[in-house]
Amino acid sequence: MKFGVVNFPGSTGFADTIYTLQFVLEQETVQIWHDSRSLPSVDVVIIPSGASFGDEPLRAVQSPVMEAIRKFANDRGIVLGINNGFQILCAAELLEGKLTTNQSGCFVGKNVFVKVNNTATPITRLISKGQFLQLPVAHACGCYQADTETTKRLHQNGQILLRYCNEDGTVSTLSNPDGSVDNIAAICNKHFNVFGMMACIERAVDPDLGNANGMLFFESLINGK
Repeated sequence: MKFGVVNFPGSTGFADTIYTLQFVLEQETVQIWHDSRSLPSVDVVIIPSGASFGDEPLRAVQSPVMEAIRKFANDRGIVLGINNGFQILCAAELLEGKLTTNQSGCFVGKNVFVKVNNTATPITRLISKGQFLQLPVAHACGCYQADTETTKRLHQNGQILLRYCNEDGTVSTLSNPDGSVDNIAAICNKHFNVFGMMACIERAVDPDLGNANGMLFFESLINGK
């Protein structure tokens, strides 16, 4: 499988994502610069974590590469936005809803637990439904917001992939690190080819660091194709 990783100015997760794909998973991986007007031939495009353009996703949306990503997504190519990449996909209206400042008003950087809500997607197919995983988050604007009708539709369509939970898998407001509506931590579009998540899965791929849960998502993409 061939991956393309988009590099916006300030995308601090770019190098970690390249490392995971190219050196840990040994997948063909190419860099896509933000001013590119076309995409190379790839199977998956990843918009990585990190504060692109000083954490201003609307500036990222105005980059030339986003039009190419929009076309790729409309042609059913797989697009994954991690952390700031999730913000960018929402700002570009490739995903519903929006990400706002954390309810606490503070940056949150810690390990959290998420519960898997739908396993019938390209990025969750190797995970059991109801399984809960510890993953790192690091964001100031991770509060996912959508109106009641949109949230209901996301639930009905199976578009809510991950929800924040505690260490025994219980979903509650106490386990929500950013105030996201309904504890939502990851969603996808109605065609199940555009995905956004707040957890920095590229930082959870090495057992030597005590957490390799992020590998489940990358391996789902690779082995499920």
